[in-house]
Amino acid sequence: MHKYFGILLLLLISIITTSCGDMFMQSEKDNGGLSGINAATCELDPEAFAAILEEDISDDIKCLDEKLDLFVNIVRTDRPGFISKTTLKTFIKSGALEGVDDDITEVIDAIFDLSFLILGGDRGYISQEGKEKLVDMLLYFNKHIWKVYKKFTSDDVVNYTRHMDDRQVVYNEFVRIATKIRSVLEQDRGGEVHRIDSEKFLAEFFGSTPDTYNSITSLMFLKKVFLGGQKFDLTYLELEDALYKLPELALVAFDLVKSEKFNFADDLRSMMLVYNKDVELARNLLHYGADDLEQLFTVYDVFSALDSLVPDFMKDIALRKYPREIIDIKTALFESNNGKHFTSKEMDTLFGIMNDIFNEGEFFFRVYEAYKSDLDSRSELTISFENFPTRNEAEREYLENFSRIVNNYKYIKGTFTAPYFSFEYYRNPAGYMEIMALEKGVHLLFKKFGRENPNARGKYKYDMTLDQTVAFINKIKRFLRDNGITTVGRKDGGEAVGTAENLVLMSTLFQNQSDGCDTDTVCMEVPEITEFLVGLLTALSVKDFFIEEIKSICPNVDPFDPNAPDSHRISVQCFRENFIEVLKRPIKGDGNSLSQYMPLLYSYIQELTENVDPNGVPTESDDYVKFLSETEAFTRTCTNYDNGDSLPMKSTDAFAVFAGLLNVESTILRFDTNQNNKMDGSKSHNEVLSAYYEVYEGAIQGLVAPNGGFMEKLAKPIFQYLVKYGTVPDTANFNSLWDFVKFLLKVNKRADATRTTIATILKTLGDQSENTKLHPFKCTECLGSPSSSCEPDDGSWDYDWTIEEFK
Repeated sequence: MHKYFGILLLLLISIITTSCGDMFMQSEKDNGGLSGINAATCELDPEAFAAILEEDISDDIKCLDEKLDLFVNIVRTDRPGFISKTTLKTFIKSGALEGVDDDITEVIDAIFDLSFLILGGDRGYISQEGKEKLVDMLLYFNKHIWKVYKKFTSDDVVNYTRHMDDRQVVYNEFVRIATKIRSVLEQDRGGEVHRIDSEKFLAEFFGSTPDTYNSITSLMFLKKVFLGGQKFDLTYLELEDALYKLPELALVAFDLVKSEKFNFADDLRSMMLVYNKDVELARNLLHYGADDLEQLFTVYDVFSALDSLVPDFMKDIALRKYPREIIDIKTALFESNNGKHFTSKEMDTLFGIMNDIFNEGEFFFRVYEAYKSDLDSRSELTISFENFPTRNEAEREYLENFSRIVNNYKYIKGTFTAPYFSFEYYRNPAGYMEIMALEKGVHLLFKKFGRENPNARGKYKYDMTLDQTVAFINKIKRFLRDNGITTVGRKDGGEAVGTAENLVLMSTLFQNQSDGCDTDTVCMEVPEITEFLVGLLTALSVKDFFIEEIKSICPNVDPFDPNAPDSHRISVQCFRENFIEVLKRPIKGDGNSLSQYMPLLYSYIQELTENVDPNGVPTESDDYVKFLSETEAFTRTCTNYDNGDSLPMKSTDAFAVFAGLLNVESTILRFDTNQNNKMDGSKSHNEVLSAYYEVYEGAIQGLVAPNGGFMEKLAKPIFQYLVKYGTVPDTANFNSLWDFVKFLLKVNKRADATRTTIATILKTLGDQSENTKLHPFKCTECLGSPSSSCEPDDGSWDYDWTIEEFK
């Protein structure tokens, strides 16, 4: 970024250095000969001006001024005392100026345009008085800019205090520079509003460096954001406004440029303080008002800027492929309906959301610091936060929210690679801020796509039904498909419904705050989906590590197409044999292993494999194989080909098994109140039935009696049957039905529930859904090899209009 900053500043230098050519338009006889130039007492080094940003070149600027005075005195022009653009270009094209290519003539057009914008007067001329003003400005500019330039370009790694000191230097120097340029800016324009075509100006100046031109023009949409007017139309009044805003905008740019040199990048609180200041500055510098609906730029303007400045980022996430999805999310977040356009009101809303998150986050850190000894302990909290001092109503709301989050959320990520799934409590302030921010985002989505519900738990009284979730998934299904979250291949369609069912199932039944889903009262609430998203963030944070470790152990057994995405496929047997090994390996950059983040899961697996021969493999334990196979069944789209043979796993499938275990772990630890690493169903306090009444009752009733009626009364024994035998009665099979009748007659229907049991419940609920039965997956056809793919049977998921039409 500092490169473009320097190039633009050098434009001012060029106004002076190239204007000398006008004085050579007369013959040597008329002007006393070119040797007259040497009458000046100094020696001019044109190359010195390239260093104007980096060092003190005041002597060279003064030398230039001396020679310019001499040239003006000895040259006759159509306007005495003026430098003419036309004569200068003619002279350069004649080749009389040694070492100067006539390609520079387009740059001269840009230089004189800029001079016209700053000095006024007649376009195409620079006066003696204007020259003196510009030279004086250059001297002042050089005196102060090199200090700023060194701050921008320094490779020093800095701490927070050093960065804030540097930041103040940048601000002070830009205030001085902007004030000086304003003193040169001509205010009296005779009632005219002088302007230049900035697109033409940039093309003239940067025509020989298209990458630079594209980078700068891609950001020109910001001109309207902060200065108003049209994107490529710049008036002298807007330039004056820009000079007033320059110091603050320079601070924002400085923070962005230097972010890679922060040694506090992992210190969320310090980073938050830095960027909160930037957001406040940007919000205050908006040209239009907070309620103004002026259209500033489009989604495609943002795409173009990102394409130019961070092409690898754009290639990786392929944002351009999803304009409709992005607009739908944008509409929800900004509570507006402006399509592809961003308005001033939306920008103010965005900055407001960011400020709110940063301000509340900083408050969270302060509260955490005040109660650090209690919160850092691994015990359940026995304190109240009500005595923490608050200064206003906003902070009182922040404190209430902090208390709610701390007391209701058990598994915290934040600065941890993963939450610690144990009976102890592991806390960090960044984790609570993360939850607060996720809740705000979920709330905005629920507000758009869900429904307001006074019965919903948490701060935000909104929830989302299954039907509403299906509608939302349909809006983003292309993105989900392309990123492997939704797999296409169900008979007659049904992919969106299946994905929605899984989301509702996972969030309402298998999170620490899950309490089931009743569409008539309350379904998926903000705290439930927030916990699910924390699990998703956890999964993403270890995804690369997990997949690379699996690949390093298990060879590719299915290399149909080495160029296909995720072509490395592994045998299920290899995965099962080495799953424990991956859990034990230290995570790069962390030091902990997944087994340390999930110690009780690791303990459970050790119990399952304790009778295996030390020289054997874990899969010699049937219980261990059943645990993983049940987990695989609910996390993988297909586990077998249509003929029953085992389907090799993609590396992402192997990772999905781990991600699914997060939900199993959350469930077990929630109901295991006596902490014996299982849910007791045979003791005085029946933890299994507690889970049934608190969470699963509605889901089981919906399974056995979707239309209500007498069969609802069988929901509880069917759940107990499922826990005890790992299956539900098959009403179409007499033997299965007879076994269930005999079970009903038993006095003792109790059975303990383990992680395998929870995995089985997950699998069964998925298998028994109406959508799964109506729309089975075509496993061989659609997942037979890495290069296999299927089109959705329920119609094309592609847009019915082109991107160009959308633009």
